Amino acid sequence: MTQGTPDGPDRSDQPDRPGYAMTLANASYDWYREAAAKARTYYRISECLQIVFSAAIPVSAVLSPGDAKVPAVLGGLVVILTGLRSVFHWQDDYLRFSQAREAVEAERRLYRTGNEPYDDPESRDRRLAAAVTRVEQQEMGVWVQVAGAREE
Repeated sequence: MTQGTPDGPDRSDQPDRPGYAMTLANASYDWYREAAAKARTYYRISECLQIVFSAAIPVSAVLSPGDAKVPAVLGGLVVILTGLRSVFHWQDDYLRFSQAREAVEAERRLYRTGNEPYDDPESRDRRLAAAVTRVEQQEMGVWVQVAGAREE
């Protein structure tokens, strides 16, 4: 038996209840926004470190002629950073997550303004949930392709 509230029956177990779709869209948007920001930060840090370490190799060779330890360590750090970038693909993640975030935001705007395909009150929540799911699945599909290409 469904418990009632002063405003009517509790519909929290029904995925198409009003509010569920927008909650789903908001959570997806927030996740993609945070993930994109984190990926962008990692990408920028790795790029800056790679530039600094690369530039420091010839400088260290001039400052310590005859001592190859410092340039060798710096060169090793450049190789490590290059490897990390190719494993994690932070720039690709940033672009992919940003694209998904904006796709979810476009759906949220259409929903909020009642534009097509969200102009029918009977189907608007289902359509929004389906659109957000589609965006997430497309993003995951691209990730699977990228991850598969990494293993080859």
